Order: sequence, then C-alpha cells, then structure tokens
Amino acid sequence: MVNWEQILYSAQVAGAGIALFLHYILIKLIINHSPKEIGDYKNLMLFISVFEIIYAILDVIVQPIFHSFESTFMLIVDTSSSKVNKKLWEILAVIYCGFYGSSLAIFSIHFAYRYWVVSGTHQTVLNSFHKTTVLIWLIAPFSVGLIWALVGYFLCYPRASTTEHLNDNVRARLGLNISDIVYFAPYFYEKNEMGQNVIYWPSFIGIMLDSMSINISLMFSAYFGIKCWLRMDAIFSSSSTHFQNLHSQLFYALVAQAMIPIFLMHIPALTMFIFTFLNFDAGFLSGTVSLTIALFPTLDPLPTMLIFCHYRKAITNYIRTRYKKVRKTKFCRCLVAKKSRNPNSSITL
Repeated sequence: MVNWEQILYSAQVAGAGIALFLHYILIKLIINHSPKEIGDYKNLMLFISVFEIIYAILDVIVQPIFHSFESTFMLIVDTSSSKVNKKLWEILAVIYCGFYGSSLAIFSIHFAYRYWVVSGTHQTVLNSFHKTTVLIWLIAPFSVGLIWALVGYFLCYPRASTTEHLNDNVRARLGLNISDIVYFAPYFYEKNEMGQNVIYWPSFIGIMLDSMSINISLMFSAYFGIKCWLRMDAIFSSSSTHFQNLHSQLFYALVAQAMIPIFLMHIPALTMFIFTFLNFDAGFLSGTVSLTIALFPTLDPLPTMLIFCHYRKAITNYIRTRYKKVRKTKFCRCLVAKKSRNPNSSITL
C-alpha cells in the first residue's frame, strides 16, 4: 500500500523536475529574447529563476513534511533511512526555512524596480541594479530569510516537552518514530507540573517575527505595486503602444508571479499557524501544505513565459519550427503516405 510520504515524495520529485525544465527555458528566454528596453530588470528575473531552481532542488533533498497537532505545527525531515549525521539534516532544514522566508520578500524588490522604471525619476537607483551590484539589493530579502532560519533553529528547536507532546501523535499519524526524524516546531502551550497550559513565549516571539517579516514584504510589494499601477494609468495615455505593452505585460506577469507563493505557501502556512494558536488540531489538512509548497517553483515561471509577448512568441516560434522539422522526417512522410492510402485512418498530423 502506498503511504502518504511516498505520494508526497513523488510529487516533490515530479514538481522539481518540471521546475528545472521550465526555469531552464525561462533563463534561455531571458538571455536570448529580452528586448533592450528591459534593461537590468533581466538580472532580477535571472536571479529569481536561479533562486527557485535551488529551492526546488532543496525541496527534493530535504523532503519536508508539515504536520499539525493541537498547539504545534511541525517541519519534519525523515532521517530513518539516512546514514548522514542528523546535524547536517538540521542545517539543511534551517536553510530550507530561510529560502521559504525569502520567497515572497524577493518580489518586493521587483515591484520597487518596476515602479522606479515607470516613474522615470530614479535613474541613479536603477543604475545600481547592474549585474555587478544587484546583489546589494538582495540583502533585504535574504535578511528576511535569515530571520526565518534563526527563528527555526533557536526558537523552534526540539525540546523535551515538545518531543513528549508529539511522540505518540507522530507515530500514529505518520508512522514515524520521533527519534528517527529532525523537526522544528513552535509549541505554544505546554503543560506544567499541575497539568495546566502555560504559554511558551519564545515560540510566540519567533512566529511573530516570522509573521512581521512576511507582512512587511507584503506591504512593500503592495505599496510599490499600487504606485506602479497608478503611475502607468497616468502616463499611458501619452505613451507609445510599445511602451504600454512592454511595461503592462511585465507588471501583470510580476503580479501573477507574486500571487503564486502567497496562495500556495504563505496562506496555507498562516492557516496552520492560526490553528495552532487556537490549539486546534488541523489533522490531515496540514499535509496539504507540503504539496502546495512543492508546486511553487513549478508554477512560478509560467506567468512570465506566457504573459510577456516576447517570450511567448519565442516559444511559439520554436514549437512551430520543431513541428515543421518533424513533419519532414522520413517517419512522418511514411505516416502521411499511409494516411493517403487509407482515408478512413485516424492518424493525423
């Protein structure tokens, strides 16, 4: 019988494979088919593709399992079949937390860049996005990721009370021995010697820091996104059609890209945190978080590839060219000949 862990791992591997393929195509499109007017923005686009490739690979290596039980929400790494030291798995899990935290913060830089380009009054700032200096701008999203990593390692590190609370549930629900896993989990309400629930403040502080960092990223994205949209609305009436198409397509592709981690990663995780705050057992629903998070790097390149006309045309032209070449092969000519001799055949090209 196929268990949940096998289904999840298959989904993570398949998602990572598709993500690598799509991001490879997107990187080729950015390098070879970006118009000159796009400027240094392509450096940011390349970075986010590389970031999501690393994230997809990390997702397959770590194979995170998310599990909720009462006032605890866990990130689990199953190490039962691994001969690698658990400390290494802890480091990888912490890095995974950092990438998770950075995933949305990156888009705030993109929205700021789009606004500065459309406003046309921040050329000095835009010049700092050159490929040799763009890394300076990435300090901000990586700082958010660092907060998530530090919170995971120092404020959500396994404790005796957390392990005792989760031991039976992890074995019953997931079929795992807690001694065979690496996990990080905020445990909000632990029981004292009298059996009363007591607030464990480090967990609250840690999750509040994580939530604040994500909310700040969202506010920055919303602020610059709205300003960019208003600015485009104000200047498009006096701009060329080419200018309008270029910037509106890049803007809407960015909005669609930003919506993917919001709905697939942060809203599901936020829902689980709310359940744990309320001491509510989410049960099997917590398992879906692992699946939705695995879809993020797979789906995120699609808006840019499909909305931005330069990339969409390049993909269409490539498919059309390959189709014509396939039709000229000896095999296809034989199929066409067979079709002409058998009009009732269902073979079509």
